[in-house]
Amino acid sequence: MMTQSDMFDFVAQQVSARTPVATIELIARQLERAENASQRIEREGEVVRDIKGAVVPHPAILIEQNATKMATDLLSKHKK
Repeated sequence: MMTQSDMFDFVAQQVSARTPVATIELIARQLERAENASQRIEREGEVVRDIKGAVVPHPAILIEQNATKMATDLLSKHKK
């Protein structure tokens, strides 16, 4: 069983009372994932070197974008 996200209560206050618990948890985890990716980008920079040494955009940028989009879409669908 998964443990409840630290963001659960924060998200629960922003969605309709009919929103399933699993959906609230999914939104909360996506917000945490976006925050974690953002922190990693801040620490490591927006560009990194790949295995061959080429400078490429940090992979966490895409993770942050995808997590933010999913959370935003779900919040819009389940808003109060």
